[in-house]
Amino acid sequence: MFFKNQRIGKYEIIDTIGTGGFGSVYLAKDIMIDKKVAIKVPHKQGENVEKLLREPRLLAALNHPNIVSVITADKLNDVFYIVMEYVDGESLEQLLRRSGPPPLDTAINWFMTIADALAYAHDKNVLHRDIRPANILISKEGHLKVADLGTSRYLVDQHFASTRIGSPPYMAPEHFQGKATLQSDIYSFGILMYETLTGKLPYYDKNPKVLAQLARGGQAQPLTELDPNIPVELERIVLRAMHPRLSTRYATVRDLTADLQRRLRPVISSSQELAHLVDAEAREPKRSMLPKNIPTKEISRLFCWNCSRPVQKRTRSCPHCGVSLD
Repeated sequence: MFFKNQRIGKYEIIDTIGTGGFGSVYLAKDIMIDKKVAIKVPHKQGENVEKLLREPRLLAALNHPNIVSVITADKLNDVFYIVMEYVDGESLEQLLRRSGPPPLDTAINWFMTIADALAYAHDKNVLHRDIRPANILISKEGHLKVADLGTSRYLVDQHFASTRIGSPPYMAPEHFQGKATLQSDIYSFGILMYETLTGKLPYYDKNPKVLAQLARGGQAQPLTELDPNIPVELERIVLRAMHPRLSTRYATVRDLTADLQRRLRPVISSSQELAHLVDAEAREPKRSMLPKNIPTKEISRLFCWNCSRPVQKRTRSCPHCGVSLD
């Protein structure tokens, strides 16, 4: 719909980023302030403006460092478009295809970041409906952003979204039935974690009906059979997140996050912090980064679990990457 070098108001189209079922996304430059942005053009242009504004208004209500933000929305020459934050990097899907599963500590840090963003959206009663690696963007600096909330819905007057919109390999059994809930996002997140850790989807078939049957059966191959280095505790968390029964699945993302923190983070954090301290000592042997005799349990409070940079002990959010430290 747009072309390279085309001017759309104050924006100049640089290139096409991609095209999906709901619209096309372009890389553009705000010529007034020389800043790159992403412009999304929905395929359905014939609808009234109020309906088209639902997505940008929903996104504008979300203000989180790990959720792609909306800058504005406009209509020019009968073309409605949404201007969004541009993330210069690649998707988790692209990264997995290029280099396979990441190191375990990196994967867990990513899971914590995604979970924090998802919990924030759920607190606002926003159901994503399409959590998958293609919608997790990783900047060149290593910051994660949850993207493509164009499929999202508010859950206010009803407890589920009566739709089958989504990506079949990541859809929960109830989602296939047109009754997606906030727990359906947790299921999709579980599939994402499984794929990130093993490099494989737990279920796949070209036929969505077969996929729905596989999802209901819940007979995924244990992660530890695919990679013995995956901790059993992490396997339990992932399999519970993607459990076909709502009563067994995590009730909230925060419950899942609590399990990750309680069962896994202390071990990962300790190894990361030790490596960080050893590296610092090697660079500056005469200058210690930490006070002497500091208790071991206090060390993790002095570094951000997401970016590993130093933070003040009582800081609630990282001043470097913005992630919550509570």
